[in-house]
Amino acid sequence: MKKLICIISVVFTLSLASIVYAQLGKTSGPRFYTEFKPIVGGWAEYQVTAEEGQPSKMKIAIVGKEGDAYWYETVIETKHEGRSVIKVLVSGDPEDPNNVKRVIVKTGNEPAMEIPTLMRQQPSEVNKQPAKVVDKGIETINVPAGTFTTKRFQYQEPDGVVDAWVHKDVPPYGVIKSQSKDFEMVLIGYGIGAKTLITEKPQKFEIPMMPQMR
Repeated sequence: MKKLICIISVVFTLSLASIVYAQLGKTSGPRFYTEFKPIVGGWAEYQVTAEEGQPSKMKIAIVGKEGDAYWYETVIETKHEGRSVIKVLVSGDPEDPNNVKRVIVKTGNEPAMEIPTLMRQQPSEVNKQPAKVVDKGIETINVPAGTFTTKRFQYQEPDGVVDAWVHKDVPPYGVIKSQSKDFEMVLIGYGIGAKTLITEKPQKFEIPMMPQMR
């Protein structure tokens, strides 16, 4: 339950990948800067190595659609922490909290919980500032998922620099590899036919009442 509370406490202040990383004791994690192009059933899986903490696998997938909104699911698995799942209904780029319509989380064997949207918070001023993008040209790189001819971009922000290698055929962001001074993320697989890992009806998360002052 502690993991679930930790995820909930930051679920509307960080990007989806970073949300799951918070339950591993980190305040930040991989972030997708590239364009979000959802295709129902599309998925990509990454091996993530952070500067601190254990290596993990991260899978992102589009597992359904409701009207004009898509169900976007992020799964993190580690050897010691097990599996955590965040399923989000979004009307646009999941990196923008204003696009989030519903959030369901599940950690390990605990019941799935739906978090009220009223807990949503605005991103920090740093996250609102657009990154400076530098086109680094075409590069062919090898990753566990294969060999790709990619476009390399460098995203420069006040808190650091991220390099990303991108290929248009990998859903939903096209990222083959992403790297900063704190982490490295490489593609280990991708495809279509993804299904949600949260099949149960989620419980409603009850916001604890604050004790009244006397």
